Amino acid sequence: MAVQSNLEVQITNDHIGKLLKFQPLRALSELIWNALDADATEIDIDFERNALDGLEHIIIKDNGHGIDFNLVDEHFGKLGDSHKVKDKVSPKGRKYHGKLGQGRYSGFVLGRRVEWVSLIKKEEELYEFAISGHDSNLKLFSKTEPSRTNGQNSGVIVSITDLINESADKIADKLGLIQNLTMIFAPYLLAYKDISIRVEGFKLEPAKQIINTYEFPLFAHNEEQLPVRGTLKIIEWKSSKHKNLYLCGQTGIVFEEEPSGFRSSSFSHSAYLLSNIVDDLWETNQIDVRTLNPDYNTLRELTDLTLRDLYRQKMASEASNEIKKIKKENIYPYKGEAQTVVEEAERQVFDICAVKLNQYLPDFSKAEKGAREFTYRLMKEALQSNPDSLQTILRELLKLPTEQQDELAAILEKTSLESIINTTNLISNRILFLNGLEQILFSDQYRKRLKERSQLHKILLRELWLFGEQYVYGYDDISLKNVLKKHLSILGREELAKEIDFKSITSLDDIPDIGLYRQYKYGRDDCYENLVIELKRPKCVIGTEEISQVRRYAHAIEKNNNFDKAKTKWKIVLLGTDLDEDARLESSQGDRAPGLIYKSKTGNMEVWLKEWNEIIQEAKGKHQFLKEKLELEVKDNEEGLNYLRMKYKEYIPD
Repeated sequence: MAVQSNLEVQITNDHIGKLLKFQPLRALSELIWNALDADATEIDIDFERNALDGLEHIIIKDNGHGIDFNLVDEHFGKLGDSHKVKDKVSPKGRKYHGKLGQGRYSGFVLGRRVEWVSLIKKEEELYEFAISGHDSNLKLFSKTEPSRTNGQNSGVIVSITDLINESADKIADKLGLIQNLTMIFAPYLLAYKDISIRVEGFKLEPAKQIINTYEFPLFAHNEEQLPVRGTLKIIEWKSSKHKNLYLCGQTGIVFEEEPSGFRSSSFSHSAYLLSNIVDDLWETNQIDVRTLNPDYNTLRELTDLTLRDLYRQKMASEASNEIKKIKKENIYPYKGEAQTVVEEAERQVFDICAVKLNQYLPDFSKAEKGAREFTYRLMKEALQSNPDSLQTILRELLKLPTEQQDELAAILEKTSLESIINTTNLISNRILFLNGLEQILFSDQYRKRLKERSQLHKILLRELWLFGEQYVYGYDDISLKNVLKKHLSILGREELAKEIDFKSITSLDDIPDIGLYRQYKYGRDDCYENLVIELKRPKCVIGTEEISQVRRYAHAIEKNNNFDKAKTKWKIVLLGTDLDEDARLESSQGDRAPGLIYKSKTGNMEVWLKEWNEIIQEAKGKHQFLKEKLELEVKDNEEGLNYLRMKYKEYIPD
């Protein structure tokens, strides 16, 4: 081994600097992955320590196939052209972790001098040679000629000396290092049970540290409607407070680590996101800029949701015994069994919060029964009406410590529960509104007495979603002159409004009921659509006179040059409960869409005639799908009317 020669690596100083930025744990892990890529089944990490228990020497020994001397120049000397890029899997069929030959530089994160002693078998004889480098020149390594040696097993011994104290200290704690390496290599060791990794003689045995394991398929469609797939494996540990997420290829090889983002201190876990998307990010050197990849971001969001749903279910299960006591006291705020998945999820959150409340505030259980019953009812109402307010209750009213607030907030935060509850309430209320609206528009009890402007108009101003979620409020109950002023303001043309003599305009005195608008892309970003709604009271049967009124609106806008025509579309809708024979004939012409009674040659002006029944049924149909998805139980029309009476009692005739 005395004869030495130089081995030059083509690499830039910037690239070297990037490779040396690995954290010490990551650097040590890379050296272990190198051994696994060499089909090692036995890997030993040993330290020589000084009198103060500090590290002096790091040794990583494996029984893999070793580094082939004849391929040293090709495999070791060409950074970025590792044979692993071409071969993909090891001789024994394991998928490679490394691919660009960068792992060799990991040793220099820990020490200034690194030596690789390779033991290789040739024709039943064992040979050894050494490759060594120093951080004073990381582009130049030395190698010895192979010589015969005693022994039976091939492999590599990596020796790191002249340690960098700051880095070595971060891996010097034996117990902490064992825990961290166990989490990193757990999926691999659980999959390949014949592999042994030891730290100072202590074998990594993840199976003995596990409380439970979970596996969830992840699936979504991206913006191109292509499938995005992955698998989330979660290991719950018996001890420690780890909350890490490991990004893995499909075979479970860890490429990167980041915090899982889960705040609860009582759920020690490691999550492993497995996907071909991670494989692609690693193989194309985009793992460090992964957040620029929309498909990865989709998987990351699904991971967050899955973790929090699992934690909520786990905590709910643990809470069951405590909840039995509360139910026995007859102060549990929910009655009977949950009827929907939404109710079930809501109760899970309540149960967890109630149990944690008793755990963190022992005196609470000693409070008067009535006071505890009131608190539970308050928590229930907060969950049902506004889940966000639950955190305020936990903080301000119950004075929970910050850590416990965060733990309980994690149950709601970034989960689907809050959006499910909020969406449930929204859809329930909208369906109730539609049922109630049908009653006051079509029942004899109300339709003859319901007034257009002072009652129906006021109700609809609060429910503008009925005419399209894409629109926003513009104006109501103002003349077309003021509509023009509002129109110019929306377009940002206030200076033009100052130049117009509105008193001299006599054709814009009509007063439409409600005006909505939306901005949209139509060749360019500054295009608008204005929706003008003319309401008629329920007892009015729409005929020629009412149609002439909205046509007059349209023609007045068309004739006035101050209304923009180039980038603004106008849609005027006449809305009533019933049409006479002439109106029905007018709205059902064969050369245009049903309900369209006028369209300008440019297409920028349309006048529509619609019946309330059509609007209501269309809205009901749109919400029916969501209702079924959320397992809502829609109440009958009478309950809808009760909702309307409660919310709009000042506008409903007695």
